[in-house]
Amino acid sequence: MSTSLLYHGFGLVGYTYVRTAFEEGKVIFAIKHKRDKLHCPECGSRDLILRGCFPRRFRMVPIGSKVIYLDLDVQRVACRRCEVIRQVDLGFADPRFSYTRGFE
Repeated sequence: MSTSLLYHGFGLVGYTYVRTAFEEGKVIFAIKHKRDKLHCPECGSRDLILRGCFPRRFRMVPIGSKVIYLDLDVQRVACRRCEVIRQVDLGFADPRFSYTRGFE
């Protein structure tokens, strides 16, 4: 498994593959944000202070008969330019839902 498969297979951009876990017929991919791809969700600045993470699990499109999940610690950032503290935007999922846009 590699970051390349996440990009080409699932369209995940700006993330790094961490590990794969197999639990009771489910496949769980763990990923993390690439630090150089983080930007402020308000103004787009890259001058950020990291302010912790919030763990989330997203349901993805199945592979064959296997249920696929994606684990991500969603990064919170404080912007030095506009002085807001927010979670970074996720390109693959709406922040209100626990599934990816591909699964939708």
